[in-house]
Amino acid sequence: MHLNLIHRVFPGNEYPLILLQQRYAHELGLKVTLMVQIDAMQDPAIVADVKNFHEQYGDEIGLSLSLGYDSPEFREKIGGPSEFLWLYNNEEKRFIIQLGVDYFRRTFGHDPQSVASYHLDSTCQKILHEICPSVKIAVAGCFEEGVKVFHGCNNSWYLFNEGMPWGPWYPAKTHTLRPAENEADWTGIIGVPHLSRDLSLSYEGRNDFFASHPANAQRGLANIGYDHPYDYNLCDLYRFQEEFNHGFSYYNVFVSAGWLAGHPTIQDPNEVSQKLYRDLLEYLAKLQKQGNLTDMYMSEFADWYRQNWPIATPEVYLAKEVLYGSKKHYFWYLDPTMRVLVDTNQGGSIGDLRPYIGKTPVATGSDQKDLMVGSYPYLIQSIYRTGAAHHFIDGARTTLLVTHKDETLDLCTCKTRVSNVKRDETGTQLILTPAKMSFSDGLEISVETEYLFTGGGAIQITRRLLNVSDPSATLTAQEYLKGCYGVTEYPQDMRGITLSVDGDQPQRLEYAYGRRKLCSDHAQTVTAVIPQITSSMALEAITPAQSGYVLEGLLFSPYYTLVLDYNLSLGKETSTWLKLNSAK
Repeated sequence: MHLNLIHRVFPGNEYPLILLQQRYAHELGLKVTLMVQIDAMQDPAIVADVKNFHEQYGDEIGLSLSLGYDSPEFREKIGGPSEFLWLYNNEEKRFIIQLGVDYFRRTFGHDPQSVASYHLDSTCQKILHEICPSVKIAVAGCFEEGVKVFHGCNNSWYLFNEGMPWGPWYPAKTHTLRPAENEADWTGIIGVPHLSRDLSLSYEGRNDFFASHPANAQRGLANIGYDHPYDYNLCDLYRFQEEFNHGFSYYNVFVSAGWLAGHPTIQDPNEVSQKLYRDLLEYLAKLQKQGNLTDMYMSEFADWYRQNWPIATPEVYLAKEVLYGSKKHYFWYLDPTMRVLVDTNQGGSIGDLRPYIGKTPVATGSDQKDLMVGSYPYLIQSIYRTGAAHHFIDGARTTLLVTHKDETLDLCTCKTRVSNVKRDETGTQLILTPAKMSFSDGLEISVETEYLFTGGGAIQITRRLLNVSDPSATLTAQEYLKGCYGVTEYPQDMRGITLSVDGDQPQRLEYAYGRRKLCSDHAQTVTAVIPQITSSMALEAITPAQSGYVLEGLLFSPYYTLVLDYNLSLGKETSTWLKLNSAK
């Protein structure tokens, strides 16, 4: 596993805690990247310390653009202390970035190669690359996801940036949370997230509590005093991803010193907070000595990543819930065309789907149409837009509906787990453990689900009827997709979306909230085109379907539904493409 240990340097009463962080890291022989704020560069004593850390221990010196703009030049030009870089207009962004780079040059005698911010939108990265082409890598996004994160965005903290990669990536020029598809599409700066997040709890709850940051876990009450196995388990879970990603995994720790003493959201005494941070660093140092971890400066990692991880390489993550002992599995898949989450706890349905293939352009700032919302929009986000209670009846989600006689069962009611992950030249294959379903007349069946992610915006979904208690029973199955689009839990305007079905009775409609249903025998493809986010999605039959339909929603249920109907029999399988395309 590759590690970036990052400390942010800023002036004030908490500066002794920064020195404490540094002492811990240096005693343990870990490489540190120091992200120095503009205001810290105006303090000669701090500058002397930073230079000494570089000369004595080799610490890399980087530029922090997160905070610290309260300089005379800034007040004269902008009129007051900063909010956050990504929320300014382009002219002000350029001034702030130029100011930071100029201070860095004057203070340290060279240009920075690494930069940090909570978020760097597409305009920030463009300006940064123009002003300072020496920058190789940036903390460019904060993987703040989960159903309660938006509720935490109060009037002092606007960080709307869901839908990004969870690990290092090549940010795209038109939306830096989207991985670039090629060199021409890339900003020229490698992005890493602000902390490595828990990819189980990030879906279910609020993952700014659960990450590679002991103080965050303390906020989430994941420790009992000095006892904090969660911090080690999360680290090991990231190491585990090497099995699925050609031997590669990445972890970073980026903890501001203010969390180590007196923080109002932490109930533990200061000595507990400091001991937990020291414990984590000791664990990382132990892994390093065992040969299980390679610590790098950020620019050093950028060089390694550029040489060893080509643009457009797919990445996966098998998330196991490690805090509560629930044994839940979530599977994440990422490439330049999509980010997908498979929720095995609800039958292996797709719970989150971001259509990168649409290349939806987004920039934040006071002069941009998106203002503060820098998220990449979803086509499915089941936690924001539904729940398990009514599953296929309301909300955005995929599932398989199996009918016997007059009874229909929803696969989402079955808990499964990941059985196998295989990656080869055909793509990424995910097989789930069989889902067992029982009908009221006593008929019992077992269905296996396989996903094959082939790239290019396509997922092959295969269902196999492994067992049935009565082989003569007649079964039908519906491959079912209910979708929408958006960036929060609130609905967007669906007008302009078109729905279509082919087959013996091909039909098409433009969305008008009329609850219209278009059905066709022998349909092969059911499609929704969503021009608002320049994307389309379709279910396309591989094995012959009996029929298909599309369903328009109402204002009270603002979704669209795509369905293909199949016969289901023992020993046979149904196979369907879920395809995303650009709709420009």
